Amino acid sequence: MSSPGSSTTPATEPDPTAVSGGKRFGYPVAIDPVRLLAGILARWPWILVGVLVFGGLGFIAGKLITHQTFSLSVALIKRRVPQTVQTSEIGQSFRPADLNDATLLATLLASEPLDLALKEANNGISSGHVSTFVEASQQENTDIFYITYHSPVSAEDAVRFTGIWAEQIREYTKRLQQAEARGVLELLAKEVAELEQQIEDTNRQILEFSKEKDFIGGDSQVAAVLSKLSQIELQLEEARTNKVSLRQQLSTLDEQIRHQSPLELSIRTAKDELASLRSTYTDENPLVQAKLENIEYLQRQIDALGDGQDVGLDAYTGTPLGNQLYLDIVDVENRLSEATSRIVSLEALQKSTSARLAEFPEIISKYDALRKKRDSFIEGLTLMSNRLKEAQIFATGSPGYWQIFQPPDPRAVVPSSMLKKPLLLGGAGSLAGAGIAMIFTLLLTQRSTRRSVLECCATTRAPLVARLPETAGPEEFRDLWISILSPELAERGPVLFWTSALDAATEREFWRSVAVAVSADAGKPLDVLDLTPDDLWETPAGPELAWTDQGAPSSHHFLRAAGLPRQDRRPSLAEAGSWFAVIEGEKESLSAYAEARHLTEVYLGPCAGTIALIEAPAGLIRRAADELSLFLTQRFS
Repeated sequence: MSSPGSSTTPATEPDPTAVSGGKRFGYPVAIDPVRLLAGILARWPWILVGVLVFGGLGFIAGKLITHQTFSLSVALIKRRVPQTVQTSEIGQSFRPADLNDATLLATLLASEPLDLALKEANNGISSGHVSTFVEASQQENTDIFYITYHSPVSAEDAVRFTGIWAEQIREYTKRLQQAEARGVLELLAKEVAELEQQIEDTNRQILEFSKEKDFIGGDSQVAAVLSKLSQIELQLEEARTNKVSLRQQLSTLDEQIRHQSPLELSIRTAKDELASLRSTYTDENPLVQAKLENIEYLQRQIDALGDGQDVGLDAYTGTPLGNQLYLDIVDVENRLSEATSRIVSLEALQKSTSARLAEFPEIISKYDALRKKRDSFIEGLTLMSNRLKEAQIFATGSPGYWQIFQPPDPRAVVPSSMLKKPLLLGGAGSLAGAGIAMIFTLLLTQRSTRRSVLECCATTRAPLVARLPETAGPEEFRDLWISILSPELAERGPVLFWTSALDAATEREFWRSVAVAVSADAGKPLDVLDLTPDDLWETPAGPELAWTDQGAPSSHHFLRAAGLPRQDRRPSLAEAGSWFAVIEGEKESLSAYAEARHLTEVYLGPCAGTIALIEAPAGLIRRAADELSLFLTQRFS
């Protein structure tokens, strides 16, 4: 019953942990990639045909679409943006934007210079296709860039077009700088106009403020007011001193004039005449008496004049000295009145001048603020005007960002290879053909009903304890009994075989082979309690197999369940010491077990292991893949 290449012993040595029912199979999916790969590789002629057919088609297509081109590169060196003449010591002078390398690389493939170069070269290439013939690159860690043209016309066209194209790129970047400078010019011109208007408005404010406050600015006007105030105070002091002096003069003259009254002169004359009369007459003489009366009258007049406070000074006139004193008094009074008036006017002038001087701090502060405002505008205008002049330099004559470093050289024209594209397309076709053939063979492999031991264990979710070929002989089943079943039976009691994944013929052959191995070793028939009686045994099982569906599970060595028993027999499942999943390496068997697996998870404990019945595949590649699957299964078990 053995077949070539089949295993004659259990696939694994008994694993106490696995057989005891405490270990699950850790492989995550129910597909064996090793089997699929073996199916693909076993059909390698198909892959070879795909490679040759599609590779040949790709090569032929490459030959058909390959047209010779003539490639030529021109080296351009990046021109640093120059500093213009700076017309101001304040701020940075205007200069166009210093573009980075990535931006400069983009300018090399700009549409405008390409279209202008095509128009000038007139080589028959349309503007919509020229981008497929040009490229640009930068030499690493340098300022050198290359523009390359793959001419589909001729080598002469490559030389002519690249020269025109390089010149158009230079002119294009010049126009970029000029456009930027003109934009800045417009902005600066607007700023200059606004600053000029602000300066004009500020000058008008300064003029109106000067008229309103009578202030022309500067320290000289303040000094003049201070000098004027000093002179006023000096004149006022002088006027006050003069007034005091005049008052003293007036007092002295007043006192003097009061001693120059005509009555005193008359009384002196009368007294002299009285003395003369007394020398002649006695006091009883009427002449003496008349003179005495005259003297007494004059004395009363003098006394009355001395006692009166409102006596006019003209009362003291009549004598030359009195008249002179009177005139002097009048002159002094006039001068005193003039001095008083001068003092009043000087005091008023002093007050107004002091008030004017007190206004100067606020006036000067406002005036200086207006001047500073105007000066800031003037400074800004000067700076903007200087920047405007600097921008005009680039607006009228920008140098551009590029300088031709290496002009077109006819000796550097490189014709394209006629084999490169066919070989590339042939290689791509070969890869595509191999991929298509592999997908096709993968579909054929997946449609095959045979499954590997790895997929069997992934379906049962239990580690592998034995892999047996369906045509296994007595030696394989003897090893299964001695190495796995007998120790398990002695340690745990009845052993349950879950055979829902087997068809009737395969299961019958399995039980007969196990029964023969047990009978030969134990000398008595294999005792099996069938928990799910069916029409498995249409013919007698044979003397080596004692098959029954009656009795308690503890009185039998082996239990058999091809599905969930009837409700009255289900408690018997719990009496099994351990159980094994018996599965066949076929698609239908795996599907049948997967349908009933949820029942085992509900009514049975952890599976002790998987017994896989798998025939060895034909072909060296598939047999090698089968052994690799077995190795992986052992690693995951």
